[in-house]
Amino acid sequence: MSEGTERIENELSTGLVIAGAYANKLRRTLFAQLRDLVKKNKEFAREVARASGEINRLLYIILVENLGCDKGDVVRIRVKYVVDPSEWRIKWNYDTLRIEYFKRQPDEKVMEVVKKVLKEKLADIQKQYREAPTSEEAEKILRGEVKTPEEEWAEEKEEKTLEVMGSTQPIVKEAEKPVAADIRNEIATVDPIGETLMGGAIFRIASSRGENIGIASLEPHAGGWIIDAIIIKEGKAFRAHLKAQHNKEEYMSKPDLLADELRKSSFIEISKKDAESIIKAKMEEIT
Repeated sequence: MSEGTERIENELSTGLVIAGAYANKLRRTLFAQLRDLVKKNKEFAREVARASGEINRLLYIILVENLGCDKGDVVRIRVKYVVDPSEWRIKWNYDTLRIEYFKRQPDEKVMEVVKKVLKEKLADIQKQYREAPTSEEAEKILRGEVKTPEEEWAEEKEEKTLEVMGSTQPIVKEAEKPVAADIRNEIATVDPIGETLMGGAIFRIASSRGENIGIASLEPHAGGWIIDAIIIKEGKAFRAHLKAQHNKEEYMSKPDLLADELRKSSFIEISKKDAESIIKAKMEEIT
């Protein structure tokens, strides 16, 4: 690493997440934790892609091939890692790997499988992921444009889910969603604010009076894009999750496309405190 960069020790936790989304969540969490290093050295994004690929492959063997985990099951993964100051290398401390699997399987059985796979497969996986991908490949991986075997498995799920801001929300039919039509009518214009380290973008939502009433984020997900919109109006807050109908470049050049989609979306009411916290976190992702 560059002079003055100290050894970094950290713990990664996916939080509770459906098993079908663990690989995407882990990669995004690792990238978010190390984004300051990526800003210093763009090439380090390759190492983030390599390291997340290594552990996600190991977790797939543990969860799917050995525990028979279903895509709709819930898991929480925690593991510590260090960033070696001598070579810009992420090293997982697999002795700290802990998996909570909610089907629920006995902890003893899970740890038995963890130890078995570490003993039998870890060396081969580390050999497979010894070299970091090229810069172009890493960029595509981190944007979710390249589907790994783990993510292809997740896409086969019959009931798809969106994983946004550390939580999951089922995609249901429009008629089943709570609607706040008056909030949708407040959306007059949408303008891009900036792009994020994860390859997404943040947009400002304004009313017909030009007031800032919220933001919308565009985030890569499983080869496509998802939209997460937050609106705060007269002390109340609302949120909408939806699949994007266009790509980032189209929304950036024609933000009215995003405004039209938001006006047709279904918003649910959330707490103002949560909304403000989400907006703050999303704004911090802007490069």
